[in-house]
Amino acid sequence: MDMQPDITDFQAQFNGPFPFTTDGVVIGLPSASFEEEMQTKITFNGGRISLGTFVHENMHQWWGDNVTESNYNMTFFKEGFATLGQYLFAARHAEDAAGGPGTAAGRAAFEESLIDRFNGSYASDGDFWTLAPSDPTPYTLFNGAPTYVRPGTAYIALRQILGHKNFLKALRQIQRHYSGGHITERQLEAAFQHWLPNHTPACHARLAQFFTQWFDTAYPPGGGANRPQLTGPGLAGPGFYNSSGGCT
Repeated sequence: MDMQPDITDFQAQFNGPFPFTTDGVVIGLPSASFEEEMQTKITFNGGRISLGTFVHENMHQWWGDNVTESNYNMTFFKEGFATLGQYLFAARHAEDAAGGPGTAAGRAAFEESLIDRFNGSYASDGDFWTLAPSDPTPYTLFNGAPTYVRPGTAYIALRQILGHKNFLKALRQIQRHYSGGHITERQLEAAFQHWLPNHTPACHARLAQFFTQWFDTAYPPGGGANRPQLTGPGLAGPGFYNSSGGCT
């Protein structure tokens, strides 16, 4: 529980200021129900806290509580960001182990951690890609890769496409503009389009195709060609920009 201020301060580096005046945890002693976040409060059951779940649920204070989904088919939007919160926290540990955020080795370890996370998820086969995040079934809404891992992985690719600074600007702009309200898929995608470094029609069309592939497409089982074919610079897959930095 004592780690919550540190977790919140770290996540604020990406999302902007914490959007509420309080933050806290409720520990339920019985092993009943499951971990869940509400605005300004996270609940844990069974008298225990999992650090990964703690980081995930705290990220929801921005993504899900301050800016919520427009409908249940947008659940992937907030769960993907909460999953990204876990990926960023793991990258922070890698950074600290390599020398810290103020060192070249630490920064390289942070980036390598995210790239390895993306590449591992992108290599998934079987049924990993068979459900579109934006078209969930009731049974799988809060269970499985389409709601959590696939959008969280897509956000890593978006960070590579936009660049770290522009990615942060997009996150913070969304938090300011939609604070206390909800966001649609079209509005979410438009926010990222705004911070695309190369504002050519070809690049904007390519980013629209990226969103379709990652958020809206159900692929046949198997992986390989049956998965998104647009990723990001330095990541596994065909990439986003061509060798000259364009999008044609």
